[in-house]
Amino acid sequence: MASQQVVVRVVDGPSVVEESVRRPVRLTPDGYAGIVYAGAVFPLFADNVIDMAGPSWEIEDCNRFLLAGANVPFARKAGDALAQQTFTEFPDEWNIETTKFGHYVVFNASERLAAEVVGALEAGGLSVQRWDVSHRPAADGKFYDWFARLRIKGTHTDALSRVAAVFSPVSADLVVEPSPAQTDTRLEDLAAQVEQLLDQSVALRERLDGSESEVTVLRQRLAAATDRESKLTSELNRALEHQKSLLSQITELGRAPEHPVDTRAFLAKQTETEELLEFALAENAELYSTVASLRAHAEQREARVSSLEAMVLGLSERFEELGQQERERRRAAAAPVAPRRGVLGFLDTAFSRLNFVLDSVEVLANLDAPASLLRSLVQIDMGHSVGRDLEGLRGWREVSKLATGIAGSEDMGRIYYKPDGDHVLVSVHVKQDDKEQRRHIERLRSM
Repeated sequence: MASQQVVVRVVDGPSVVEESVRRPVRLTPDGYAGIVYAGAVFPLFADNVIDMAGPSWEIEDCNRFLLAGANVPFARKAGDALAQQTFTEFPDEWNIETTKFGHYVVFNASERLAAEVVGALEAGGLSVQRWDVSHRPAADGKFYDWFARLRIKGTHTDALSRVAAVFSPVSADLVVEPSPAQTDTRLEDLAAQVEQLLDQSVALRERLDGSESEVTVLRQRLAAATDRESKLTSELNRALEHQKSLLSQITELGRAPEHPVDTRAFLAKQTETEELLEFALAENAELYSTVASLRAHAEQREARVSSLEAMVLGLSERFEELGQQERERRRAAAAPVAPRRGVLGFLDTAFSRLNFVLDSVEVLANLDAPASLLRSLVQIDMGHSVGRDLEGLRGWREVSKLATGIAGSEDMGRIYYKPDGDHVLVSVHVKQDDKEQRRHIERLRSM
């Protein structure tokens, strides 16, 4: 697709250099529109004006062009007070990635929409140091189309809330992927829940087994008591019938005075029968109380068993739910991801003899202006001897004062390299301070 062209007015402070000149629109490392003029790239301001008295970029650092038809991300002049925009058209995914180099907004969008996203971030008070195509997976494991490096400080949560506020109101409803720390915490929580459920399940199973054993014993005792109750009831009924028979015989004998001896014998039998009857009635009453108590106890145990069975069933359902979550997580982790070679693939292809060590790849991926370092890497890959011997570290050489484009570390780029047979060990580094630099050199000593 063709690049977008505009007719610009060139000024040098208060003086007009050229009224009308047509130029293609480039994108500067900070995400704004730029125009090539007099061997440099100048930021394009509103009304299509470039100022040669202002800041500029090297042409090699601005090698991307704005597509035709896209909105032009005009640069802001110093002192401009732009009202915060409300970005309301962003249907794709985005996330915040925080590294030792700062905060990055990674997002999916077309090139036209990407320029609008960067413009919305700038208008919302979030200065964009650099934005470009993303060539490596983010911390959440996903590949995003673009990244925008923010020139802000603070925690990951602060950056996330500020970006979400810029993308409001639509972005407030977007589902933001959790950071690796959150993902790890979520997995740890699930593991802890599983362990807790296992402990509860074992305890409940033991209690359930004990309750079932008690219920079995109670049922056996209840059956024995019921059987004894039935036998005592039968004996009681026979005793009552015998008592009635004795009373009838005593009555008849009382009417016949010629049988006094038989009467006394029957009276003795009646007394004995009444004593047995009282004993049977007392034992039967006690047995009734025991049976009622056993039945109540058995009913309570059966209710307890039902409650434990319901709890075990609930735990089983919870286990199934956690298992489903784990299966979904594994399917998501195993889902094929479109391969992207990224910075590492580019370095392997461009520099076949160089073996990058330590954090060289990450450092190169986060440079705002890597042209100077890449030129030195090309010379090293071609076998040229550049730089000077590294003091105190035999066999290593140092190329120093290389441009990085990073604010505050513009000429702090360093390349350390050491021939290693047919290959060359290379460490790309950005110096922070002398102490940190000595620590990095000590790490090279083990190579």
